[in-house]
Amino acid sequence: MTRVIVPPAVVELDGARVYILEVTERTWIRGEKRFLVTCMIEYAGYCSPKFTLDVASNEELKAKLQAEIAKMKLAILSGRGDAFFNKC
Repeated sequence: MTRVIVPPAVVELDGARVYILEVTERTWIRGEKRFLVTCMIEYAGYCSPKFTLDVASNEELKAKLQAEIAKMKLAILSGRGDAFFNKC
């Protein structure tokens, strides 16, 4: 059975605000537990669309979020901020 945890949480990471909207726990056939984390990033007045990350631990979640934040910052700095929503 799959358990759904809905944590409306907001955390600050690398100068961005990360909205953690939903966390779903999954157990693979081999018994490995994974989590699907649905989130959204706000940075410099821009907001990303909702996206989902597949992670096994908080450390992996942090690393993947840092990568997503870096991609968003690069897009904004290169003038491609139109790829993101203007307001959350």
